[in-house]
Amino acid sequence: MKGRLVIALLLLPFPSFIKVALYRLMPGYRIGRGVRIGFSLLAAGRCEIGAHTRIGHFNLLYRTRVLRLGEHVRIGHFNILLGGNEISMGEGAVIGRFNEINSILDPLSQTQCDPRLIIGSRVIITAEHKIDFCDRVKFGENAALGGRNSNIWTHNRQENAPVTIGRNCYIGANVQFVPGSSVGEYCVVGLGSVITKKLAGDWSLITGMPGRIKKTLDEDSRHLVTHPTRPDLEEKAS
Repeated sequence: MKGRLVIALLLLPFPSFIKVALYRLMPGYRIGRGVRIGFSLLAAGRCEIGAHTRIGHFNLLYRTRVLRLGEHVRIGHFNILLGGNEISMGEGAVIGRFNEINSILDPLSQTQCDPRLIIGSRVIITAEHKIDFCDRVKFGENAALGGRNSNIWTHNRQENAPVTIGRNCYIGANVQFVPGSSVGEYCVVGLGSVITKKLAGDWSLITGMPGRIKKTLDEDSRHLVTHPTRPDLEEKAS
């Protein structure tokens, strides 16, 4: 991995078209057409980047064994994606800016863990969030981690447990997920909620500390979880 880091540092100042061309020559790297990489450090063990994906400036993508970015993925500016066995982003997924997404590089754990971050198609992670994936974190397709300052934790001292957010969920600002927690599909999680366990109900409004299912979403609220997170891709697919 240190060799990858040295190469990434050497490529850092080059313009995108040169950088992409040189990355394509690296063993274990597959870069699609129309990819653009800004002033960012990319040093994964293996890397697959789909067509028309964009990585902005001042990002650190380092020490991940396998990095898979689908087509039309967007990674904004000033993000950290660090460590873990795998980071996978589906088609059209978006990571905004100033997000810290990492797995502890050399954890001391008493439990089995699966350090993978699986981000489904057209998921949006907005800005200034913290995602710890010392164990598996999974976002179902079309989910949105909205607002600011939400935290997802998968480890508690030396114990780990995965976190799952179902498809088409909308997570408000300042939401906290503890290890082993999850929410179902088509749910809205209100701002400031603390999710401490598995909440399996679909089409639900979840609020509180600790978070609980308050009610089933009514027709007026369902647009929050059915409106496409990437309407531009919906138009291309239709």
